[in-house]
Amino acid sequence: MVKNQANTKMKKATIATAMGNVVEWYEYGVYSYTAGIIGTQFFPSGSTTTAFLYAFALFAISFFFRPLGGIIFGSIGDRLGRKKILTITIILMSLSTAAIGIIPSYESFGIAATILLVVMRMIQGLAAGGEYGAATVFMTESAPYQKRGLFTSFLESGVLFGYIIGASSVALLTSILSADAMNLWGWRIPFILSLPLALIGMYLRTKVDDTPVFSKLQKEDSLSEKPFKEMFSTARKPLLTTFCCIAFANGAYYTLLTYLPSYFETKIGLSASSSLLITIIGMIFMIFLIPFVGILSDHFGRKLFMFLSSILAIISSVPIFWFIKDGGNFGPLFGFLLLGILVSLFVGAQPAALPPLFPSRVRNSGYSFSYNISTAIFGGGAPFIITALTSLSQSSLTPSFFLVGVAIIAVIGLLFVPETAKKPIHQDGIDNST
Repeated sequence: MVKNQANTKMKKATIATAMGNVVEWYEYGVYSYTAGIIGTQFFPSGSTTTAFLYAFALFAISFFFRPLGGIIFGSIGDRLGRKKILTITIILMSLSTAAIGIIPSYESFGIAATILLVVMRMIQGLAAGGEYGAATVFMTESAPYQKRGLFTSFLESGVLFGYIIGASSVALLTSILSADAMNLWGWRIPFILSLPLALIGMYLRTKVDDTPVFSKLQKEDSLSEKPFKEMFSTARKPLLTTFCCIAFANGAYYTLLTYLPSYFETKIGLSASSSLLITIIGMIFMIFLIPFVGILSDHFGRKLFMFLSSILAIISSVPIFWFIKDGGNFGPLFGFLLLGILVSLFVGAQPAALPPLFPSRVRNSGYSFSYNISTAIFGGGAPFIITALTSLSQSSLTPSFFLVGVAIIAVIGLLFVPETAKKPIHQDGIDNST
């Protein structure tokens, strides 16, 4: 009876927590497939490439506000509770996403329209900065340590599920509406539809309890008064190692899910519908592969799969992108699937591997801050950096060089990461000297 209640409780916590990632990545999916329209609606230019660069630059802007969100909400999570953050961030994310759908275009509202769009992206960045870190810490502290890899991996599956919903909604509207209607008002609909998803997620999150770890700190009156300041004295090594690992985790993630669809269209010559179909097939494949990696990491360790992913990326990124370009009709699909395997091997283990390294008093602040700093540079900046470098070098292999670079950074970080599988979370985090 007690075991059944615990299983039910974990299922509710898993679904409620993953819903935030679904909402967040729903917006990213929508944005990725409306980037061209947004570029022309809010950044008038005679060049399609310039419009895409503006749109990707705006995509990156929100990421530079993620560290600030990590600081603000991470500190709240360590002082007032992980659960409070999960409710606040999903509301902010959904309201700012829906607001993008009602902002007038540059043509009708001038520079004020562009400013409003930038402000909404900033708010999204703040919310996202608090959301993922709090969600990962919540699942890390709630899951039984023997199955931490499995339960935390569902957060990454939620990412892909949200992206699929977002991208598919844009594809559906594109097939129903004329090009003029889509450019004029149709692109706004998916942004506005984020509200129902958020309401479901918010309701689910009100039904879960805070984590056992936080509740214990609260009961013992051991909560940190200044967690952001404290983390620099008690968690320097986890801060650095998390930064390095996330450089590859999200650098590869955003290259695969945000940059690659436009790469298929602009460099390979695929239609928008073919590009979307390949992306959706690849993401469905990853949705099932990531939890499988999570399960394996519970038995064989996290570092094995993170190292394997990074080393394979260093060796195979260039050949994979060559195959995408010159491998014939099946090159893009098989290339996406191969990159999907590399990413899945890493992100299936990462959420269970890194948060336990931080002391409980500063876990939310430390993990969120380090995660978001790295994500801002290597994740959100990936599409813009690769697009700009490709424009300068005129090489279709530029994305692979980026992947090799971030994989090398991850390998360096992993050399100093202890194994966290099969170990319960202690007050001071899992021993960093092992």
